[in-house]
Amino acid sequence: MRRDILSRSVIVLLLFGFFVSCKTTKAVGTGGMPPKTVPADPGTGINPTVNTARAEKLAAVKSNEINFTTLSGKAKAALNISGNSNDVTMNIRMKNNEAIWVSITAIAGLEVARALITPDSVRVINRLENVYITKPFSYLYEFTNNKINFATLQSVLVGNTITGFITESTNVDLSDAQVELKSSIGSLIYELMLNDQNKVVQSNLTDSGAAQSLVVNYGDFQAIPQQAFPHSIVMKSQAKNKSINLDLKFTKVELDVPVEIPFRVPDRYTIKN
Repeated sequence: MRRDILSRSVIVLLLFGFFVSCKTTKAVGTGGMPPKTVPADPGTGINPTVNTARAEKLAAVKSNEINFTTLSGKAKAALNISGNSNDVTMNIRMKNNEAIWVSITAIAGLEVARALITPDSVRVINRLENVYITKPFSYLYEFTNNKINFATLQSVLVGNTITGFITESTNVDLSDAQVELKSSIGSLIYELMLNDQNKVVQSNLTDSGAAQSLVVNYGDFQAIPQQAFPHSIVMKSQAKNKSINLDLKFTKVELDVPVEIPFRVPDRYTIKN
């Protein structure tokens, strides 16, 4: 495995190749007009007077999202960055709204990198080069825009809708067996496909003007124990001449179990701020 590719893979894996410099601007309502300021239901945040069927569908989607206090998972990952491929194993631990911890192992089960993301920081241990990187969360804006936050990362990891993208101006197409949701935020188009269980099976972010796109497919839903969690996540990101494909296959996922987030930096490591 090439060191330069793996070093880049650490951050890409953490971001799952998504949000590669997708640009967002001011939200645009349907027809360019702002949504009506009618009070929303306090339980769902959705205005039921806009359209009953539409409101019920959006409420059903939210009620079927993954809820957790902690998450512990293990996955096989195949990563391809512009034609350069790597196969790794990822151990992922999450504390809801607090931390995302990832350990990446390669050949013979040796850990090559470890990372910890919190709402205000990004820390990475690169064991191949004996380097420790510590950055504020805003460091991720070098890969994406400043509309992306910690909650966004969590949502994509577990197959939930992206908070803030589903609003009263979201279009809901109920004409087919597979329901489609579509929102426009500036030049960015956010599209979702739902199955008959109201789970997201495809998420699509496109900025045609900037030649950028992200497609995430979710599958192999398994109950853990009562919630349907996607054990297959396939992501394809394109930004001009740069492509990133990631195929994740979870072999184990547990919710609401005790998790530890060990992150000790050896004294001999070089620190890069």
